[in-house]
Amino acid sequence: MKDRIKQYMDYKSISAGELSSLIDVQRSNISHILNGRNKPGASFIEKLLINFPDLNARWLFTGEGDMIAGEETTAQDNDKDSQIDLFSSTAKTKQPDTSIRTTQDIDNDNKPVERVILLFKDGTFTDFNRK
Repeated sequence: MKDRIKQYMDYKSISAGELSSLIDVQRSNISHILNGRNKPGASFIEKLLINFPDLNARWLFTGEGDMIAGEETTAQDNDKDSQIDLFSSTAKTKQPDTSIRTTQDIDNDNKPVERVILLFKDGTFTDFNRK
């Protein structure tokens, strides 16, 4: 992921110091990520994605697709109806519910899962989005 962060910084023509100011993290945090000493944590990635909405999260996490959101069109995108939707209880393609809920609002009966996030003790995470 560090290489993709570097690539995005090059694309935006911003230095590590500028990035630290833009996403409100310490310069040393970015330095440690870019030199491979630390992996980016959930908070860092969240700030990066919020402050740079054009950054494609799928590309950032996996390297798949285009770096800039909205630019990718793949056979997978064109063939969604023939795929099994693992995030829904009925295994049919449904329109995602885009409303934001807190844990107090969630009623788990017959509601499709939109996103699963695994948080690890070392501060990293894996994000699975329903597409």
